[in-house]
Amino acid sequence: MSELLDIVVIGGGITGAGIARDAVLRGMKVALFEKGDYGSGTSSKSSKMVHGGLRYLEHAEIALVFESVSERRVQTRVAPHLVRPMPFLVPIFEGTKPGLEVMNLGLWIYDSLALFRAPRMHKTFRGAKAASRLEPCLPTEKLRGAIEYYDCATDDARLVLENILDAQALGADCRNYTEVTRLIREDGKVRGVAVRDRMTGATEELRARVVILAAGAWTDEMARRFEVPLEHELLRRTKGVHLVIPHERLPLGRAITLLSPVDNRVMFAIPWRGRTVLGTTDTDFEGTADEVHADAADARYLCDSINGYFPQAHLTPSDIIATWAGLRPLIRGGDGESESDVSREHEIFTRDDGLVIIAGGKLTTYRRMAKEAVRKTVKWLREHDPEFDAAGRERSGTKHRPLPGAAGLDEPSLESVAAVGRALIDDHGLDGETAVHLCGVYGVRAKFLGEAIAADRTLGQRMDAELPYVWAEVDFAATHDRARTVDDVLSRRVPLLLVGREQGLDVADRVAARLAAIHGWSQAEIARQLEQYKKTVADSRRFRT
Repeated sequence: MSELLDIVVIGGGITGAGIARDAVLRGMKVALFEKGDYGSGTSSKSSKMVHGGLRYLEHAEIALVFESVSERRVQTRVAPHLVRPMPFLVPIFEGTKPGLEVMNLGLWIYDSLALFRAPRMHKTFRGAKAASRLEPCLPTEKLRGAIEYYDCATDDARLVLENILDAQALGADCRNYTEVTRLIREDGKVRGVAVRDRMTGATEELRARVVILAAGAWTDEMARRFEVPLEHELLRRTKGVHLVIPHERLPLGRAITLLSPVDNRVMFAIPWRGRTVLGTTDTDFEGTADEVHADAADARYLCDSINGYFPQAHLTPSDIIATWAGLRPLIRGGDGESESDVSREHEIFTRDDGLVIIAGGKLTTYRRMAKEAVRKTVKWLREHDPEFDAAGRERSGTKHRPLPGAAGLDEPSLESVAAVGRALIDDHGLDGETAVHLCGVYGVRAKFLGEAIAADRTLGQRMDAELPYVWAEVDFAATHDRARTVDDVLSRRVPLLLVGREQGLDVADRVAARLAAIHGWSQAEIARQLEQYKKTVADSRRFRT
C-alpha cells in the first residue's frame, strides 16, 4: 500500500470536490476518486444557478435562505467568471397567490436576508404595460405587474472542475474514472479503499485514517455495496428534468420564475448560451442513479406548462434540442410529504468505524457543506486517532481563496473578468465574441487559449457556426482540464451536447481525432469513444420514444 492518507473522498461531484479542496487547504493528505468524470452526475445537471432560495421562504426555511444568499455572495467573490448575476422576473396575474404586494414584501425579506448585498435590489413594476415593456413575451391578459429580482447563473460542471483543479494543485490526488471497489476494514474500522481505473484496469489499495462518502444520489446504493449498516435509507431522490429549445421559439430577455398551470409548481424559463432552458420537474425516482433520463411524460409536462403560461409558444417535443436529467439527493423526511416540500438541507453522519457520510444539500451551499464535513472529520480524528497531527487544521480559507479562473484578478468582479477579455482582443487578436466567451468560461486561464490561438489561427475557428466554442478548447480540455473521453469534452468541457442543434455529433469525429493525438488512442479506442458518445446523445433523446 501507499503512504497513509488523512482522508479519502469517494465522489467527484460538487460536494466531494469541495471537501477535497477544503481538506488539502488545511494541510491534510487527501485523495478523491470518481467513477465517472468529475461532476458527471447530478452536479452537472442542475438548473445552472447559484441562488438564494427564494421559494424556501414559502416554507419558512429562513436559516436555509440566509445560508444560501450568504454563499451566493461568497461564490461571486471567489469565482466571478463562473457565478454571474442574472435578472429574474416574477409576473403576477389577477388571482395569483401571493399577490403583487405580498410578493413585493417577500422580496424585501429576501433582500434583507442578503444584508441588502444582493447583486441588485428587487424592483416592482405595476401594471401590464410596465411589465410587458420589461419582457415582451409575457401574456398581458390579467397581468397585474411583475417583480424583478437578481440571483446568479453558473456553469455547474465548471464549478466542480475548478474545485478539483485547485485541490490537485495544492497536492490532493484527484482521479476521475477511478472506482472504489471496496472499503478496506481492519478490526472493525475503515482503514482505506481499493480502487480500479476504469480506463486501464489498473488496481490499487490506499490506506487512510478516514473515508468520506460524498456520493450524492448514489449514497444509499454505495452504502449497500460497501455493506454499511444503516437503520433506513438516507435519501428521497427526486428527478429534475430540463429541456433546451431554440431561443427563437421563446425569445426571453430575462429569466422567468413562474408557476406551472399544470400543477402550480415553481418553474423557470431561462435564456442560456444562445438557447432557452425550461425546467424543472420534481418527481420521485426509484432505481439506479446511473439510469436517469428525460422521458416522454417529462417532456410533455414541461411543454404543457410553458404553453399554458406562454400560449403563443406552441411548444412540442419536436422543438427540443437537448435534455438533461439529474437526481436531487434530498434527505428522507416524513411519509406523505410532497416532492417539492422536502427540505434541501444536508446531514453529516460521523460513524465510529471511520466512515463519514454526507447526504443532501444543494449546489449553492456546497462550500459550507464541505467545510462542515471536514471540520467534523477533524474532530473525529482528534478523538479517535492519537497519531493524527491536529495542529493547524481549524481553518481552510475557502471563503476568500479564489478558484483558479479568478486567481490573480485585481479584484473579484465582472469588471476584472471583462479586462481579461479585452486583453485577449488587444494582445492576441481574438474577435470580441470569442474573447467574451473564453473569459466567461475560463477567467484568467483564458490567456492560455489566447496564446494558443495566436500561434495557430485554426484553433480559433468555431466548432459550431451558431455558438462561440473554438477548437482550442478541445486541446485545452485534454491537456489542462483533465478530460479523458469524447464525452468529457462534448458533454461538460465544451457542452455541445446541450446546446448544439446536432448535439456535437457533427464534430465528434474531429474531437476524437484530436484527443487520440494527445492521449495516444488506437483506432479501436477511437471507435469505442465515438460509440459511447453516441449512446450519451441517444440517452438524452429517450423522451422521443
